[in-house]
Amino acid sequence: MAQALIIIDMQQALQDLDQREQVIATINQRIDQYRAAQRPIVFIQHTEPGMAVASDAWRLFPEIHALETDTYYIKTRPDAFYQTGLAAYLTMNELKHIEICGAQVEFCVDTTIRVAYHLGFQIELLIDGITTVDSADLTATQIKQHHAHIWEHRFGEFVSTATPLT
Repeated sequence: MAQALIIIDMQQALQDLDQREQVIATINQRIDQYRAAQRPIVFIQHTEPGMAVASDAWRLFPEIHALETDTYYIKTRPDAFYQTGLAAYLTMNELKHIEICGAQVEFCVDTTIRVAYHLGFQIELLIDGITTVDSADLTATQIKQHHAHIWEHRFGEFVSTATPLT
């Protein structure tokens, strides 16, 4: 039922993402579904030292089904809403129900989900399209499982590529 798909930080600097190929395939399938339904697709790209705008590290993975006609925002913080114009874009276009996917679970994805929730957006999470990297203490799978437990039914509902866009 989401009205817009938001894809966070699927950038070349994150080559070591857990199950990267599978996650990209899932995200691409969802992008194709949104495109077929003529719904907005929004890409969020992080920039920081080592990920300068327009550098190879900053660019989206080339396999991602991104088009020039999609909407793009550059962020400097883990929050995709912080000084990006994303909230204004969604509000102006009356997009109150959003679907989120991308990287990294414990940083940008989690922060964006919580901020979106507090801004009053209804959230769906493409859980198989969300990933991260191993930390010194936890595997990427453990990190994702922990956050998924927190998010589900509190901040949003899980969806899959089998969930129809209505």
